[in-house]
Amino acid sequence: MDVDGKVVLRNDTQGAFRPTAEKRLVSSLEVVQELLDARLKLKQEPDDAAAKASLQILEAILEIRSMATTEIDQVATVEGIPESVRQRFQRWRAIQPVSEILGDYVRKVREIPRENKAARNAELKEASRKMLALHRSGLSLDDPRHGIFSDYWRLVFEGALAERDVEIASKALSIYRKAFGSRPQLKSRIDLMATRLGALRQSLEQEDGEGEEKGADQ
Repeated sequence: MDVDGKVVLRNDTQGAFRPTAEKRLVSSLEVVQELLDARLKLKQEPDDAAAKASLQILEAILEIRSMATTEIDQVATVEGIPESVRQRFQRWRAIQPVSEILGDYVRKVREIPRENKAARNAELKEASRKMLALHRSGLSLDDPRHGIFSDYWRLVFEGALAERDVEIASKALSIYRKAFGSRPQLKSRIDLMATRLGALRQSLEQEDGEGEEKGADQ
C-alpha cells in the first residue's frame, strides 16, 4: 500500500507478485517505486503531459486505473515519457492478451463451486481453446520469468490435446519441461502431461492403422 493506505500492488492470480520469489519481489518493488515517482512528478508539475501519461500507464499496468486498450495505446504515444516506463508498457502490452484470458478464466472459476467439476472443466476447456488460438496467431511467451509463463503453456497444451494437435502439444510440453523439469514438486504434473500426450499419439496411430486397413479392404 502507499502512504495513503491504498493498494498499489496485490498478490494477483496472474503471478506477477509472489512474496516467496525474490526476483519477483524486487521487480514488483521497482514498478511500485516508478509509480510513486510518477505521482510525485505530477504533483510537482501538474501541467506536464508526460508526467500525467506516465502515471496513467503505470496505474493501468497495476490495475489501479481502468482504461480501454485503445485509450492506453494512445496515452503511450505522448512524448517525454521516461524510457523505463515506455519499455515497461511495451512488455506489458505484448502479453496483455494472455493476461486477459487468464484473468477472465480465474474470475469465472471463482464463482463456480469446487464440487461443480463439470462447469469448472468447461471453463478450463474454453480458456485453453482461446490460448491455443492466441498461440497459433503468433503470440508466444519465451521467458520463464514471466509470472504467466507457466499458465500460458499449460493452457496451450490443454488446448492442443483437445484439438488433437500433437505438434503443438509436444512443443508446449517440451518448453514446460525445460523450464520447470528440475522442480520436484512439478514432476507428477509433467509426468501426467507426458502420459496424456503419449495416449493421444497412440490413439492417432491406431486410427491411422485402421484407416489403412479399410483402404486395403476396399
